[in-house]
Amino acid sequence: MTMHSFNDLAAREIFLNPGEIGCGFKNEVFGTLLGSCVAITLWHPKRRFGSICHFVLPSVPDFRMDDGKYGTSAFAQQKNDLIRHGVNLRECVAKIFGGGQMFSNSGAQDIGLRNITMARQLVSEAGLTIAAENVGNEGYRRLYFDVETGEVWVKFDWLDSDQEDKVL
Repeated sequence: MTMHSFNDLAAREIFLNPGEIGCGFKNEVFGTLLGSCVAITLWHPKRRFGSICHFVLPSVPDFRMDDGKYGTSAFAQQKNDLIRHGVNLRECVAKIFGGGQMFSNSGAQDIGLRNITMARQLVSEAGLTIAAENVGNEGYRRLYFDVETGEVWVKFDWLDSDQEDKVL
């Protein structure tokens, strides 16, 4: 494990908004903020290539849409990025993050839980196991994906700012 800090990674951050997908080689650090949304990271240790998506909803309502806001299409785009860069999906390390419960007692379906379920399903259907995850609970997560190391740094934003960083 490298000895970076959140601040070190933030200085190199390429920020992803909901529905965006990022991919790159070892010099890239992708950051995002997740509530009920979910991020899937795919990392190839030998090539030091990584891909991350930030999806909002589990599946595309109209299968003709190709939008990163939906887990099914975002993961398909990630797989296409791997192919485009000559990276074998089966050699990647997969991790999932987010899916927080944002609206307690709202009576609405738990979008976060549905997103977590979809992320697990997509990774499993791709023949991968989930190497690490930080999902569920209430609140927001800030994360940084360091493509050089494959590490993902996670911190709950709304909790005490002295909280220790979690590296997965």
